[in-house]
Amino acid sequence: MPGLILKWELHKGRWRAWVIWVDTTYAAPEIRHAWLPANEIRPAKSSINVWNDRYR
Repeated sequence: MPGLILKWELHKGRWRAWVIWVDTTYAAPEIRHAWLPANEIRPAKSSINVWNDRYR
């Protein structure tokens, strides 16, 4: 699920991030936030061409 990392912190020798995301696993989507360890976070696919390829 995509989310926004708001802060990184070194906690007990391990990196973790304060993340906010929209949880769509329930009938009504909810905004969630939590400290997540770095091994649970994966980069989102990105392409600079998204802005260049759109219709003008």
